[in-house]
Amino acid sequence: MAACLSGQSGLERGHATRVRATRDLRMTRQTRNGRKALMLMGRHAAELVWSCTSAVVSAMLVLTACSGSQADTQIRPAPADDTVAVQQAVDRGGVVRFDSHTYNLSRTIVIRHSGTVIQGVGPQTLFKYNASATLSHCANDRVFTTPCEINDTAPRRIARAIAIGDQSFISTDDVSDLQSGDWLIVKDTDSVIGDVVTIDWVQVESVSGLEVRVRTPFRTAFTTAREWTPGQSGLGFQRVVSLVENTEFHDFSIAVPDAGPNTLAVGISVFAALHTTIDHVSVHSFRAQPLYSYLSKGVTITNCSARGNSVLSEFAATVDLTLHNDQFSESDAAAFGLDLGTAFFNVTDSHTVLSRNIGAYLLYGVHDGIFTNNQIAWVNSAVNAVGILVEGAQNISISDNYLAGGDGSQSTAIVTRDTLGEFDIPSVNVTISDNLFGGGWGMHY
Repeated sequence: MAACLSGQSGLERGHATRVRATRDLRMTRQTRNGRKALMLMGRHAAELVWSCTSAVVSAMLVLTACSGSQADTQIRPAPADDTVAVQQAVDRGGVVRFDSHTYNLSRTIVIRHSGTVIQGVGPQTLFKYNASATLSHCANDRVFTTPCEINDTAPRRIARAIAIGDQSFISTDDVSDLQSGDWLIVKDTDSVIGDVVTIDWVQVESVSGLEVRVRTPFRTAFTTAREWTPGQSGLGFQRVVSLVENTEFHDFSIAVPDAGPNTLAVGISVFAALHTTIDHVSVHSFRAQPLYSYLSKGVTITNCSARGNSVLSEFAATVDLTLHNDQFSESDAAAFGLDLGTAFFNVTDSHTVLSRNIGAYLLYGVHDGIFTNNQIAWVNSAVNAVGILVEGAQNISISDNYLAGGDGSQSTAIVTRDTLGEFDIPSVNVTISDNLFGGGWGMHY
């Protein structure tokens, strides 16, 4: 049984992620605890109203503000395209509240301001996305996203290897633009894997010449063994210029139905963002990741449902990741996966409802995390199913999970093995204990 994942987190290379097994794999502005609140109830802006009381007016955008605060926004929904109205509301920042209606979208909604909260009233708040076959990166290939511009600038090279506990690194390029407090993404990229294999975020303390001192000692080791090719291979860093942090998504649904061949859109994309929370959100995306993170830190996803057809929910190159009490379902792919150096994670009390070939995976440099008390339902396969695939991962604890079973006389509940990039990426210190296996496995390990 072989498994592979396309590079650059699949989505960022402009193609879908593939995992296969033997070739199948109001608007009422409220100020609460000092936080602005915006409620979106529909579409079309007719006029602005400045007062200390709010009103709901049909087919009218009503903004209210008191003492100079930003106004709430209300939009009455209509069956036409709501993209512009939704984006304008989100651009105001703060808490944006959406009523129980269907909001029709055709372009990506970009969250550009820190502290933005997208707040629905439950599953009846529905964002329905009309996906396109002509895709533009981070413009119409996902429903919601934080900004993707960080990869518009090539990474700068780091001259020497970094050890755990180091408090600085040496750049080969000018770093005079860096300021104390700036966030940097340090990453090692493998040209064979086609993406990041080791990553972490660090904050600048000071700069002296080409030396960058960081506020907190490195908790991850980085090698310079890979040949340097900017953006393709080797150890480097990127400055997070337009930092978006403390974004939240609560209590709504997203639907990206099949709109024809080659049409797709990711549900929620957390891209190069700091401290993002997704809670009680249901996403169904037919041809792309329902939930997705990349180059991010502090992603917490709880009480969510992610359903798809052929592309799994993917948490790639993400540090400090928490998945808790979530449900993942894919009819023709693994249900969800952690990959591309994702580290310092907790996956707990979650459930794969439906999957093919692989229930869940941890691939390509994933390290330092726990995967515990999860349930892997029966894994369908035309060959031999795998419940949990661990490949090229380090310092992982897999415990107290229930794995029901899978198709194939040689189906295996948990597989652990090395993987090969530019050089071998071993699976080391993977602890498997106290898991419960249903009777449908050919073998447990």
